[in-house]
Amino acid sequence: MAITRPKKSKPSAWSFIRAPAPPKSNAHPIPPLGYILIALVFIQWFHATSLAVKLQCLIGAGLFSCTEYTFYTMTVESPDGTVSVKPFAGRPGHTTVHQYIMNVFYIPILIHGYHALIGSTALRILLFPLNIWLLEMIQGYTLIYLIGYNAAWTYRGYDAFFHGTIKLWYVHHWLMMGAALELVILPYTLPLTETIASYLTF
Repeated sequence: MAITRPKKSKPSAWSFIRAPAPPKSNAHPIPPLGYILIALVFIQWFHATSLAVKLQCLIGAGLFSCTEYTFYTMTVESPDGTVSVKPFAGRPGHTTVHQYIMNVFYIPILIHGYHALIGSTALRILLFPLNIWLLEMIQGYTLIYLIGYNAAWTYRGYDAFFHGTIKLWYVHHWLMMGAALELVILPYTLPLTETIASYLTF
């Protein structure tokens, strides 16, 4: 009598999309190819960006770290992952070195690549959440590959996707950030960094 073995079900695309964030217990040393990846990213960033863009990266990453830290102090997270705005309700501020470093290297894509792709300011603001979600997936999965988990942030809840790298509920926050970036921050920051760079190159 032949014995039939149960077939192993292959993971579906939906199960991958809805997979939770890897826990910190998944941490592992950076693999050898990870060091090569880090070196290639740094070399590309260093040689492909001007001094002004490098300054924009450092300033922009710093501004985001301050924004993230402030956001934590203004919100609370319930056990199911729902985030509510409650100013100074007791949640300590939070940001990470991982987040800062990843943003330094990614800002040329976030700003200049995005501007090269989309010429309309209004459209850039409207689509800015997609820009951020792409950033979060790239940075999140890079950290998961390098060290086994996302040490910079972890989203939970019904609206968290792609191993906790993105959270759909934040769409309105990203829209506001896009508007602030396009209408307030970039019009002043870009000329300022160009001016500083021109002085530093002499």
